[in-house]
Amino acid sequence: MSTCMLKARLSRKYSFLMAAASLVASTPVAAQTSAPSGAPDAASITAEPVISTLKPVVVTSTQIERPIFEVPASVNLIDGAMMREGQMQVNLSEGLGGVPGMLIQNRQNFAQDLQISVRGFGSRSTFGVRGIRLYVDGIPATMPDGQGQTSNIDIASLDRVEVLRGPFSALYGNSSGGVIQAFTEDGSGPLTITPSFTMGSDSQYRYGVKASGATGTQAGDMDYVLSTSRYTTEGYRDHSSARKNLANAKLGLELDNDSRLTVVLNSVDISADDPQGLTYDEFRNSPRNAAPNALTFNTRKTVKQTQGGLVYEQRINADNDLRVMGYYGQRKTEQFQAIPVSTQAPEGHAGESLIWAVIMAESMRAGPHVCPLPTGP
Repeated sequence: MSTCMLKARLSRKYSFLMAAASLVASTPVAAQTSAPSGAPDAASITAEPVISTLKPVVVTSTQIERPIFEVPASVNLIDGAMMREGQMQVNLSEGLGGVPGMLIQNRQNFAQDLQISVRGFGSRSTFGVRGIRLYVDGIPATMPDGQGQTSNIDIASLDRVEVLRGPFSALYGNSSGGVIQAFTEDGSGPLTITPSFTMGSDSQYRYGVKASGATGTQAGDMDYVLSTSRYTTEGYRDHSSARKNLANAKLGLELDNDSRLTVVLNSVDISADDPQGLTYDEFRNSPRNAAPNALTFNTRKTVKQTQGGLVYEQRINADNDLRVMGYYGQRKTEQFQAIPVSTQAPEGHAGESLIWAVIMAESMRAGPHVCPLPTGP
């Protein structure tokens, strides 16, 4: 086929396609009387996309409620639901391990509580929590001597935990290298009852129940959260069993549109054996054993703590609020330590008062018999 014939055929094809396109463009199209099934209407096509705004994250660690991105301090907020997901819900170490600048270790010894340090503060504490301020629903969980405990924090009913690090901790007093605040959630919606049960190795069992709800959001309505749980374990080591009973309650009453009254109650009862520490050789031989003196003196600890508070909040105007709080609490701690009687014997020794407790403990273990009363002061 010659080149001239090929060009002629291509020209005729292009002319035919152009004519067909013109015919289609000029032919009128009849309007449809009804839209096809499932096709979007014109209003939905031209409507603007829906833009939703997330609720701002507000912290109160700087004494004033402000969005977290506007706070010139090192603050972390940990959601309570995240701390409960897949955890035993017994210790704060389960959910606070990822906070920057904070080291929280579980000693697996309920007679000594957690070891918490914030930027190094508290790292030298051999037992309890020192150098760090603890607050539960605004009530101080740190005693005047600087020692605190985290065992009264109910993770099952937590709304959030705020961790404040750095120089802004001075807002809560001196000798505070950091601040940990725990807040109980507010009740909402109809009555909801949430049972929980978890179990683990070393005969760990935790079972509890939580009830929450609200009668409404208008003046005179009330919201509530009630939570209680029990935890028991035989412990990884000998002489390390423990049990913990915990109860937490928060009741809120809307007095009117601008004022609110909140009642918080918390109680914890702990009984734990203390296996004490092992030497390197003892640990290599049998890491599950208790220290010899722990068995000799039956070292153990019991803690009973109850606290309650009343919070009144009044909105003055759009920029000012009034908040008044009163609280009361008491803590009773009884601990038996492995201090040899010979060390306590000299008059004036600080541990002399423990001799009678040790004698009574030994007599109870050996069997009932008459023990002489101590003659010293």
